[in-house]
Amino acid sequence: MIQSRQLAAIMFTDIVGYTALMGNNEQKAFELLRKNREIQKPIIEEFGGQWIKELGDGVMASFPTVSDAVYAAIKIQQACLISNDFLLRIGIHQGEVVFENGDIFGDAVNIASRLQALAPPAGIFVSESVHRNISNKNDIRSEFIRVENLRNVKDPVPIYNIHSAREGKTQTIGGKPLLKSILPDFDCDIYVSYRFNDNKYDGWVTEFVDKLTQELSATLKDKLSIYFDKNPEEDRKPFYAENSLIPRQIRSLIFIPIISQTYCDTNSLVWNEEFKGFQTGAKTDHFGPNIKLAAGNTASRIIPVKIHDIDPDDIKLLETELSGGMRSIDFIYREDGVNRPLHPGDDEKFATPLRPLYRNQVNKLANIVKDIISGIKLLEKGGTEDRVAYQPTARQIVPQVFSTSVSPAIKVQVIDRQRPNIYLAWTSGDLKESREEMAIILNKAGFNVLPSIDCPADDNTFRIKVAEEMKKCVCSLHMLSGEFGRRFESDDDISFPNYQFMEAKKRISEPGSNFNIFVWLDPDNSKTVKPAQQNFIKYIRNNITRNMMFSNSQGPMQLVDDIRVVMMKQDTKVYDSKDTDIFFIFNQQDEADARTIIDAISLEFPVETMNILPEGEDSYREMSSQQIPKSKLAVVYFKYAADWALPFIKQIWKQVGGASSPTPMFLVGEDDPRTNLARNFKAPRVISIIMPKETIPDEVKKVYSEVV
Repeated sequence: MIQSRQLAAIMFTDIVGYTALMGNNEQKAFELLRKNREIQKPIIEEFGGQWIKELGDGVMASFPTVSDAVYAAIKIQQACLISNDFLLRIGIHQGEVVFENGDIFGDAVNIASRLQALAPPAGIFVSESVHRNISNKNDIRSEFIRVENLRNVKDPVPIYNIHSAREGKTQTIGGKPLLKSILPDFDCDIYVSYRFNDNKYDGWVTEFVDKLTQELSATLKDKLSIYFDKNPEEDRKPFYAENSLIPRQIRSLIFIPIISQTYCDTNSLVWNEEFKGFQTGAKTDHFGPNIKLAAGNTASRIIPVKIHDIDPDDIKLLETELSGGMRSIDFIYREDGVNRPLHPGDDEKFATPLRPLYRNQVNKLANIVKDIISGIKLLEKGGTEDRVAYQPTARQIVPQVFSTSVSPAIKVQVIDRQRPNIYLAWTSGDLKESREEMAIILNKAGFNVLPSIDCPADDNTFRIKVAEEMKKCVCSLHMLSGEFGRRFESDDDISFPNYQFMEAKKRISEPGSNFNIFVWLDPDNSKTVKPAQQNFIKYIRNNITRNMMFSNSQGPMQLVDDIRVVMMKQDTKVYDSKDTDIFFIFNQQDEADARTIIDAISLEFPVETMNILPEGEDSYREMSSQQIPKSKLAVVYFKYAADWALPFIKQIWKQVGGASSPTPMFLVGEDDPRTNLARNFKAPRVISIIMPKETIPDEVKKVYSEVV
C-alpha cells in the first residue's frame, strides 16, 4: 500500500439534473456521460491535472496548483456552454490530502465535494484558500458569496464564486448568448437585467437565478434558458451596440429587470441598453410587448422583480416606460427602518404578511412566466382561445375544486359557466403580498380578478384606472390593515384604499345596482392601527348598507367561501318584512316547544316568528336575512333540530353583515337532549347558550335588555 501526503487543489464536477434524466431517458443519460468525459479529460490533462475517478455523473480531479485548477474549471464551463448539451456545477478546495493507490482522501476532498453541491448551474464555487491564491490573477475574478456550515466540516467555510474576465465574450457569439430558446427566432427565453453592485455584495442575483431555474424546471414542461451576464456593466457587451445611440434589440421572450434603488438610472448602460433594448425588440417582433393570457387578462413580457422599495419618481418612470401596466414580484425584507432584499434564509424566520416567504415569491414568479409562455405558444400556433364575454351583470361562478368552510347543508345551484369580474382593491403597502395571494385564491374560486397590475403612482392615473376597472366588475373586495395607505398629494385626508371604497359605495347607490362590497380586516390584532385608519374602519362599520359585508374571517380561504356563497345567489324576491323587537326563528321539528316559549316572550315584546319547513329552507333563509335588519334581536331556537340550527345561523350571520350585523343574534338550545351541550356558535354579535327550556323566555328577555 503506497501512501503519500501533499498539498493539492481538488476539483469536483457534477452534471445538473442528471438523476432526473436517468429516470426518464437512460440512453440519453449515458450519452451525456460520454460527452462529459470528452470535454473534461483533455482539459484536466492540459492544465497538469490528474483524473482521479468518476462518481456517477461527477468527476474528481487533483491539480498541483490552485491556478491550474481554476483555469481548467473555467475552460470546462466554457466548453459546456458551447456544446449546450448540459450544465455543470464545480467546486474547488486546496488542502492536504492523502494519495493512496490512485485515490485521494482527506478533508479537502470532502470540502470540494460540498462546494460543488452548493454551486449554481454553470457556476464555480471555491473556498477561501483558493480565493487567496488567485487574488493576484488579473483574468480571474472571485466574488464572495457567503459563509456556510458544511456537513462533516468542523469550521464554517467562506464561499466565493469564480468569474473569468473573458466570460462575457465566451458566452456569446456575434453578440448573441450561447443559449437556445423554445422559439427559433429568439436568443434566449428569459433575460435577467441588473446593476452589478446589487450582486457584488452578497451574490443575491446569482442565487436568485439559480432558485428561479430550479423552480421553472418543476413548473414548466419546457426547459427555459435564462441569460444572466455576471460581468460589471462596463464589461457587459453581449447586446450593446458599439458607437450607436439606438439600443441593440434584445431577442428574449421575457425580460426580468432586478429593480433596486439604483436600477432606474437613465444614464446607466443597463437602463439604456438592456431595458430599452428589450423594449425595442418587443415592439418590433410579432408578439408585441404584452401577451394575452388564458384567463382573458394581458401581461407584460417585462416582469419587474423588486428587491428594494424605490423612490416615487422611479415608480413613475417605470410606469411611463411600461405604459402604466407594471406588475412586480417583490423580494423585499419588510421591517421598520430596513430596505434590503429578501433572502432564502429569511424563510426560517416567522413569516407574516409583512414578511413573505422567499420560496413563495419564486413560485409566484415561475407561475407568471408559465402563463406568459403559454400565451406566447398559443399565439405562435396562430390560434385564439374562445373566451366567455365578461358581462358586468354576471352573477354565476365557475364551479371548481375548492376547499370550503361553508357547511355542506347549504345548497347552491350554479346556472352557467360565466366568470364574474371582482375588483380586488389596491391595498396599503404592507398587504401587497397578501393581495397577490388573495388574487390567486379568487381566481381558483371562479372569479376574474381586476386590476391585474400594480397600483399606479400618479394620482390621476390611479383615479382613471379605478373607474375603468371597477366599471367591469360585479363586486369589490377591500383588504384593510392597520395602515391608512398612500395618501393623495392633493388631499392628505384621503388614502388610495379609502378612495376605492368610496367609489365602490357609489356603485351600490346607483339605481337598480346589484353591485356587492366585501370588506376584510386583517385578523392580525398585534398590529397598531393608525388613527386615520381607525376612523376609516369606524366609518365603514357605521355605514353598512344593502349588499355590503364586513368580515373578520381568520383567513383568505374562509373569506372567499363567504364571497362565493353571496355572489352565487340569484336575484332575490323582496318579502314583506316588518319592524319588530324580537324575530324568533325555529324549525318545524321543534314547533310545539317553540310556541310555548314565544307565548311567554310576546307578553312583553312584539315578536315576529318564522317556522322553517324542510322543503322551503332556501327561501326562508332569504326571508330571514331581510327581516333580521328590521328587528332589534334575532333568536334562533332549537331542541331536536340542532343539525339545522348551526348551519342556518352561520349562513344568516354572514348574509346580514357578520361582525357588522346591525342586529345581534341569540342562538339558544335546550339542554335536553344532552348532545345539544356541544352545539354552539361563537362569533361577533352572536350569543350562544344551552339551557333548560323553562329558563329560556327569561334569558331571551335578559339578552334583549342587554343588547338593545
